Amino acid sequence: MTDHSSSTAPHAGAPFAAMLRGALLPSALAGLATVVVLVVLRGGDAVAGALIGLVVSLGFFASGLFLLSRLVRTANPAAFFAVAMAVYLGQVIALLLVIMAFKDADWVDGPALGIVAFVVTIVWQVFAMVALRRARIPVYDPPSDSGGTP
Repeated sequence: MTDHSSSTAPHAGAPFAAMLRGALLPSALAGLATVVVLVVLRGGDAVAGALIGLVVSLGFFASGLFLLSRLVRTANPAAFFAVAMAVYLGQVIALLLVIMAFKDADWVDGPALGIVAFVVTIVWQVFAMVALRRARIPVYDPPSDSGGTP
């Protein structure tokens, strides 16, 4: 008799954890490289805006995947969709609050913030999908070996 309850079996949050691990470092490195390029091209005034864009965008995506990996523990698609939409709504509200907080700040370079956020977004999406594909986590349960008909 084989024990299938090993710790290597994927759990409900495994796809999100794999995506988080695969996307965080490349996105942070691409964001930092973009910050350096913008500081060289736009001057020292771009530092604050670029770093805020980096922190906000990394925090936005990482918190979403982290929350989904912790909150989704059921295979029910309706419950998953509801939790995913609630997390996304929370992220959008948080992003709106950040934008409102910095919209009148003269010390924040808006284009630098936007460019870094855009680069981090693109790199995050690409590497999250690459990590998900490489994780090869099954999206369905393997058939049981019961004596029933196929």
